[in-house]
Amino acid sequence: MDLVLLHDDIKDLQFEVKEGETFRLNIANFKEFKPCKIEINVRKNAIFEGAFADLSHGSGKATIIVHLDEGASCDWHLASIGASDDRKIFDTSVFHDEPKSKALMSNYGITRDHGRLSFSGVSEIKKYARGSATRQEAKIIIFDPTSVGKAAPILNIDENDVTASHSASCGKLNEDHIFYLLSRGLSLAEARRLLTLGYLKPVVNYFFDESLREQVDKAIEEGV
Repeated sequence: MDLVLLHDDIKDLQFEVKEGETFRLNIANFKEFKPCKIEINVRKNAIFEGAFADLSHGSGKATIIVHLDEGASCDWHLASIGASDDRKIFDTSVFHDEPKSKALMSNYGITRDHGRLSFSGVSEIKKYARGSATRQEAKIIIFDPTSVGKAAPILNIDENDVTASHSASCGKLNEDHIFYLLSRGLSLAEARRLLTLGYLKPVVNYFFDESLREQVDKAIEEGV
């Protein structure tokens, strides 16, 4: 099953992915930030693939919770921009409830002006969920001294025969990358913009709807 959520469609929702099925979820917001709690229960050997492009303005919290049964998998990707006076919190968590489940959750963002952006969440492998693998990434580029980014993924591991990792970073653009682009004749503004596009645009690849993919690509171009 494929589902697209836009703007006002974003709200508290719950989904169940039946055994052996695949559920692809695309979420995109180009308007006001919509607080929400979305929960996905992925049954045995089922697949969940999700992509969220948050190019909205405003404040609030979005919570994504994924539960994985035996052999189930989750592939989640988020890109967000916090600008002006935005105050955004994204809490993305995955729970490996049964053995041999797999998950990747990646959250990438930029914050500028007086914006605040926070990525949090838990990757949890429960007791007896042997053979499971989980990874969570949370990375934010901070553009201005008045903007704030916070990345705080958590691992809770209650079993031995598993693979688990996470990464978190908040900081400025890589100075070496900027220097390289400046040496090729780009201005500082052009270099910063090019690097930021390369940072956020990969989320476009996870949108299955071609029309929406073009909208997200254009919104990222205009938003950085």
